[in-house]
Amino acid sequence: MISRKFEQIDNLICNTDNRWSDKSYRIGLRLKSLIVQIFNYFLINSIKLIADCSYNDYREVVRKDGPVILALWHGDFLSSLYFYRYNRNIAVMASLSKDGDLITKSLDSLGYQSIRGSSSRGGAKVLLEAIKKIKKGVSVAFTIDGPKGPLHEVKPGIIKLAQKTGVPIVTLSPAYSNAIKLKNWDRTYIPMPFSKVVIYFGKPFFVDANISIEEGCEKLKSYMFECEEQAYKKLKAGI
Repeated sequence: MISRKFEQIDNLICNTDNRWSDKSYRIGLRLKSLIVQIFNYFLINSIKLIADCSYNDYREVVRKDGPVILALWHGDFLSSLYFYRYNRNIAVMASLSKDGDLITKSLDSLGYQSIRGSSSRGGAKVLLEAIKKIKKGVSVAFTIDGPKGPLHEVKPGIIKLAQKTGVPIVTLSPAYSNAIKLKNWDRTYIPMPFSKVVIYFGKPFFVDANISIEEGCEKLKSYMFECEEQAYKKLKAGI
């Protein structure tokens, strides 16, 4: 686990928000963050994360051509984070809300960079920051139906980013041998201790600059469902 002061974490402190002048808020956030880190540490060390051979295609693209845009469903966020932990060359979106503060602190403890904002707040800033990250050689990860849903409906930001940067999108989907599925809007999966999680990576694809955003979203949605189907096939095959 990586523990750093708030001031050392890029984009964590929202200077325009009065909550950061509240000492009790900062103490509370630190305590919540510690609990989350302990939970993450326990779960990471009790589950078996397996990358399908499709992971090699993803690594080869990054090695040869540089950064990619990673696409995943919001409900699969947790296991995907565990798989890439301690990779400082991936930036993840986090909202500007109080929940976003906790997520940003947690991302930092797992070794990620953060981009603060969402489709409903600070959307234009998020897009610009993501473009800057990609130009610096950093891959960017999107929970494409977040931050508030609807479930499995692709938001346009990732398509706009792919068209503006010319960087390929790589879909990824975990398959769980045993997991709790929460009843929140994104149906979050929490893998059970001593379970197996197989991560499947779709083939990198480029979004044509001439297609509509709506068409791009539908195309990505179909790739995501195909990726999820392949992940469970691999899991059943006993990988």
